[in-house]
Amino acid sequence: MGRKSLLVLSGLILFLAVGCAPPVIHKINTSREFDAARIQRIAILNFDRGPGVTLARDVLVDKFTAALVDSKFRIVDRTDTRKIMEEAKFQQAGGAMIDETTREKLRQLGADTILTGNLHAYQEERKGNFVLYSEVHLTSKLLKVETGQVLWSGEIMKRSKAKNLGEKKILNVIDRESEADSAGKLLDDIISDMADSFKEKKPLMEKIKIW
Repeated sequence: MGRKSLLVLSGLILFLAVGCAPPVIHKINTSREFDAARIQRIAILNFDRGPGVTLARDVLVDKFTAALVDSKFRIVDRTDTRKIMEEAKFQQAGGAMIDETTREKLRQLGADTILTGNLHAYQEERKGNFVLYSEVHLTSKLLKVETGQVLWSGEIMKRSKAKNLGEKKILNVIDRESEADSAGKLLDDIISDMADSFKEKKPLMEKIKIW
């Protein structure tokens, strides 16, 4: 294979790698006190939404509920949570904004932890039914009902681009056109990653003792 062909092939490999790039942002943080084994029941509250994001808040709650339903955690029924939040005229997701009366009602439901966050971006560009580009950016956090302390936080942004659009076959390396993942698929992946990150998380001191 000549030098020119090698350069073309290298460029194609780079092009394909960009098409399946890893998350743009992937941050997971936990406090020293966080221990998944101590969490009994989670109340999933409405998420804030960034400018231009129209995805219903209930969708995020439902997706996180589905991601955690097979875990050790019990989830407060959505109907009960919604009733409490409506009574408190709760609109935003910040756990620190919940007053003591609301905290007491959550405790009465058995909730010791709150899951909430912000959907900053949920974009999808299509040409007909073909997905050209999608982007999803989500932040989430777990807070203690009793104190409002943040136990766990996550921030993940993912993007997906259609590949090989309008490209000619070169050296039989480029495959057929491939559409981007939908925004819904990216959101499912992000929520799955976040849920998995705290399902079995152990406290830092316990890890140190093991070693």
